[in-house]
Amino acid sequence: MQNRTRIIAILLCLGFVFIFLLSLRTGSADYTWKDVTARLWDLQHPDRFILVELRLPRTLLSLLAGGVLTLSGFYMQALIKNPLADPYIMGLTAGAGFGVNIVILGIVPIATYTIWTYPTFAALGAMATLLLVVGLGFRALLEDNSKLLIAGVAVSAIFTAATGVMIYLLADNDQLRQLIFWSFGSFGKATWDAVAVTTLMLGIGLVFGQLNHHKLDVMSLGDDQAQSLGLEVRKFKYGLLFWTSLIVGGTVAFTGPIGFVGMMIPHFSRSIFGGLHRPNIWWGTLLGAVYLMTCDVLSRWILSPGGLPIGIITAILGVPFFLYLLFGRNNHL
Repeated sequence: MQNRTRIIAILLCLGFVFIFLLSLRTGSADYTWKDVTARLWDLQHPDRFILVELRLPRTLLSLLAGGVLTLSGFYMQALIKNPLADPYIMGLTAGAGFGVNIVILGIVPIATYTIWTYPTFAALGAMATLLLVVGLGFRALLEDNSKLLIAGVAVSAIFTAATGVMIYLLADNDQLRQLIFWSFGSFGKATWDAVAVTTLMLGIGLVFGQLNHHKLDVMSLGDDQAQSLGLEVRKFKYGLLFWTSLIVGGTVAFTGPIGFVGMMIPHFSRSIFGGLHRPNIWWGTLLGAVYLMTCDVLSRWILSPGGLPIGIITAILGVPFFLYLLFGRNNHL
């Protein structure tokens, strides 16, 4: 690792620790740095509940979601070879939202809710999105054509419209509040169950990337070149679609849709750590975690104590970058 990259990596690790502790400090109750560390380890302290049951799950969920969305951004961009690709643009979050909403609205009767209810339906919704995307852009998938991105935008609009119709026709007041809270993206209802499931999703994403980083690098050369080097391109693309939809759905089920993280962070990571996927899978995940934790802290500073919906913060920061990629002088779209 070059000296410049090594220095950035060290700063990133220090930044992670700083933002993590700052997130635990931020809220309606004002704590010092010493208070945070003392209350985390003092099992009898009366204020420990606020840190351990409210702020710590929220902080962990934000960093885990940042890692998952960043990984999925790497995988979507490797698949489509378009810098605008991410789970939000491709419609995965819209499909996951549709899956969650049919449970909230009672369209699918659930006898007993478990920790896996929302993640399962969100993952199924995300997979349904990708099936439609692939169906609409099947030739694009095989020919490495960015029309697949357009298919993703179209399918996202379909699921968003379907969700809107369901809410308008079926939601009562209590459900409407829950759906509105969820639809803008939030970590405000983070629980340890959500942290457990999202940890599993991040673990799956990291293991997939570690096992397949050479294939991801080969795919960046183009389908024909990858095929000539022995990669079963079609099979690998389908696997990439499946695992990405799984980890995104399992995460979005608890956070709501969060846009632009999977588009922005891979670009910054590659500019720092180079184009190979192996270092980016690990350092990019850490960068995404720091970024989304920082967004959550900003949201609580702007609107204390609950925070502005995280999807609004990431959109404010992400839209200018999206426009830069779209209209930048040296874009390759």
